[in-house]
Amino acid sequence: MSGFAGSATLMMGTPGAVLQTTSQQIQQQEWIPTLIHKRITTFRYLQRCFQGGMVLYNTALVSEQEMRAIWTDEKMQRRSQQYFFLGTSLATILEIPITGDCLKALTNVLQEYDHFAAAESRSKSIFSKSGRKATSDGRTFEETGEYSYLEVRTLPFNLDYIITTSTLCDMIGLLYEKLWEQQQQDKLWNFQVLESFQKIDAKFKKILTTMYKELEAVSRDVMIQEFAALDPLASTSMALHDDDWNSMKSY
Repeated sequence: MSGFAGSATLMMGTPGAVLQTTSQQIQQQEWIPTLIHKRITTFRYLQRCFQGGMVLYNTALVSEQEMRAIWTDEKMQRRSQQYFFLGTSLATILEIPITGDCLKALTNVLQEYDHFAAAESRSKSIFSKSGRKATSDGRTFEETGEYSYLEVRTLPFNLDYIITTSTLCDMIGLLYEKLWEQQQQDKLWNFQVLESFQKIDAKFKKILTTMYKELEAVSRDVMIQEFAALDPLASTSMALHDDDWNSMKSY
């Protein structure tokens, strides 16, 4: 699996520290498109993997049926809801034309998503305080559990985890494509924009890492099953031969 991990690490990329001088900021502009391209490539690749039938990083062919056998809708319903709420909230950001406003909206959505996911992991009900707007008394969503940017609501149906995750990868890929286009138009991002982008990218990388680790676990299980099927010592026929040999030893 070393090649698998190495390939994934290369595609994920690691953002460098945000630099503060003007000359360093200019140098940073050459690094941003490269990182954005890596994110687009990786999320698009994961999107295809979750759709099934992909050889994951040249290790194992993971089918949709194999993923569904491990990630049942009942088991993954909480995660499906979280990804669905995040994806629908991110969709509204695609229409924001100004880079600074776009990154500010992304920051707010991701902050509320992190808080919501953490709160729901401690709660038995995924709809606790959901679907409400922020109160006007100045309290933050951390204090109230009410969200202004994250679209949380009660759903009248259960979600398909595989489809929901694949769609979220598509949505995040579209957002990075939008950021790439804006960066090409703006030419130079100031320190505040660079800092916002780095923080946002770190949050998306966290989601990416979670998806990657889960896919890695599935591919590992698939490979173990394939190796077991090829192992003659593990076959039923060999087991019968062993029984015959033990019987012969008693004579």
